[in-house]
Amino acid sequence: MVKRFNLNNALKHAKTMPSATISMIIWSAITIWATIISKNIWVLLCAIPFIIALTLIPLKISKMNNDISQELLPKYEKTLSTTKIGDITKDMLNQKVKIEGIVEKITYGISPKPTIIIRDETGEILSLLIVPLPEDVKKGDRVALYGIVSKHYKYFGFMGIPKLWKPKIFGIGVNKVC
Repeated sequence: MVKRFNLNNALKHAKTMPSATISMIIWSAITIWATIISKNIWVLLCAIPFIIALTLIPLKISKMNNDISQELLPKYEKTLSTTKIGDITKDMLNQKVKIEGIVEKITYGISPKPTIIIRDETGEILSLLIVPLPEDVKKGDRVALYGIVSKHYKYFGFMGIPKLWKPKIFGIGVNKVC
C-alpha cells in the first residue's frame, strides 16, 4: 500500500527533528549551488540519493522509536507507581520509573529527540525522550513521564568523569495529567 504525502506530517516531523531538517536544507542548497556553478547536472544526480537518505533515515528512526514507545507505554502505565524525583538515586540505575511533575523546559537540540526537565516538589530531573512530546504538552503542564533511570554526566552529557554523574531518565513516553 502506498502512503500519500501529508504536509501536516512533514511539518510536524520538521518541527520535532530540526537537526535532520536543517541538514537536509543545507545539503540541498549546497548541491543546487554546486550544480549551478559547475553547470554539470551529474552533481545533482549523484547527490539525490544522499539527500533522500537525509530525509528517510531520520523518518525511519522516528517511526521505530514511536513503535517502541507505543508497545512499552501501556505496560509501564499498568505496572509502575509514581516515584518522587528526590527518591531517584544512582542505585536505581536501569530501573523503570514513572514520574509526575511540571515541565520546566523543552529543548530540541542537535538530537532528533526532545530533552525535557521535569520538576516536582522534591527536585528536578533531566529526561531524554525517544519520541516527540504529545502536541498538547507544553512548558508548565503537569505530565507523567515513563522511562528508565540512566546516567547523565555533569560535564560531557553522554560520557565523562566516571564518578561525576547524576541520574536522568531515558524516557519512552509522556502523558499529560489533568
